[in-house]
Amino acid sequence: RSCLDENEAFLTTADSAVKLLPEATKPITGWKGVQYRAAFPMLKPSGANFYPPDMDKMEFKLWTTGLSLDKQKDATSFFTVIKRHSQVNWDNHIFDSTYLSEGSTHDLYSIPYSQEYHSFLTRVSDLLHIAGDLVSSPSLKRLLHSKADAFLSNDYYDSDIAWMELDSKLDVTIGPYETYEDSLFGYKATFEAFIGVRDEKATAQLKLFGDNLQVLEQNLPMDDTYKSKDIIAAPIRVVQLLFNAGDVKGPQTIAFNLPNDERIVKDRGTAMVILKNVSEAKFKQILNPIADACIAKEQHELVDFESFFTHTICHECCHGIGPHTITLPDGRKSTVRLELQDLHSALEEAKADIVGLWALNFLIKKHLLPTSLEKSMYVSFLAGCFRSVRFGLEEAHGKGQALQFNWLLEKEAFVFHPNETFSVNFDKVEEAVESLSRTILTIQAKGDKEGASLLLQKYCTMTKPLKVALQKLESIHVPVDIAPIFPVAKSLLE
Repeated sequence: RSCLDENEAFLTTADSAVKLLPEATKPITGWKGVQYRAAFPMLKPSGANFYPPDMDKMEFKLWTTGLSLDKQKDATSFFTVIKRHSQVNWDNHIFDSTYLSEGSTHDLYSIPYSQEYHSFLTRVSDLLHIAGDLVSSPSLKRLLHSKADAFLSNDYYDSDIAWMELDSKLDVTIGPYETYEDSLFGYKATFEAFIGVRDEKATAQLKLFGDNLQVLEQNLPMDDTYKSKDIIAAPIRVVQLLFNAGDVKGPQTIAFNLPNDERIVKDRGTAMVILKNVSEAKFKQILNPIADACIAKEQHELVDFESFFTHTICHECCHGIGPHTITLPDGRKSTVRLELQDLHSALEEAKADIVGLWALNFLIKKHLLPTSLEKSMYVSFLAGCFRSVRFGLEEAHGKGQALQFNWLLEKEAFVFHPNETFSVNFDKVEEAVESLSRTILTIQAKGDKEGASLLLQKYCTMTKPLKVALQKLESIHVPVDIAPIFPVAKSLLE
């Protein structure tokens, strides 16, 4: 399915499915089987392949309610798959009977990635150990060996700490991290890999953001009772991407802030990696043509790479501030991710974006960033809205961007002109950015899923101005995204 086109299927016949998935010969409710009884979903299951396709939220909730706290943690873990006893092919399934020891009267059970994907992860683990023996950098050696062990133990804590402390010219990120594919709950992580070369000069220039995270946290536009007093500065690494694989089939990321494990976020903070060459390619190939088509002539020159790249960095920093581990009104400890479930990813992406704009403005006023960004950051962000919304309203970044665009348009911070171009109203944009930041941060701090749902329902829509802009971009064939090629990696693999 196309992740850049509302998950529209590009397999349309039974024949094509049989060729790619020959073992799929069992009819499943809600799945289409023609002639060959080939089972493939007519619509992408909201839980991807992490849950039984016929399982709904209520069944999952009823099952987990009857489990012990440890088993509940397994069920909602980043690193387990949910299965049915009644649908298991025991002859072909690597299985540990301990996973039947509790809740066995229910059809659902959880199984660790290390068992579900055992054959794949064993091979990857062996290769990572070989790579770890070959490298000279102590921190890279530690990362590769600890990640290899984590693939087989299903415990990623130590390897994620090793990733955060990586100090090597060769920058490697590998493992299950992002949860965008699980749109049912937002619990389950998918595997990905990024390999890059550290850009030492650019990395040194970005120390400012990490040094000011606690200052930003203490000044966030939300009630002081929700603010953390022990924010840890996130290490920032800028790299030139050489290769990526795994969960990179949708929008090509230009940066990532990891890990997502709230235990590590609470204990050690996060680290971020910025892919500078990907950012440059997106700006040149996508954002410039969007600005030409959609931004009012008098503000066109305010769309520049420095603003685009600086906001990208600030976006990633802002994932590390704001609510993560929270205390609910009844006194119970929880996390934003667990409370907001499937709404978490979209709201978190919107938070990082809009609070990123707020943070840039804050740092400019503190004379820590140049005043040249004062207007260009807002206009570059406006152009970027159209870029991200084109990923679709089924995708977290697209949802988050639609929310922000429509809010700022409603508050008259963005202006839609009769000639179908857009501009920023500098008299109103600062207040509108702060009000949306406060709204999202407060919803997260309270774990208010109903509030999150109402906010997204109201603003995450394809409004007329958005439709006009997207139709214009479609007519002049501006690409939705880039598709990187990796000549260095290809030459090594041949």
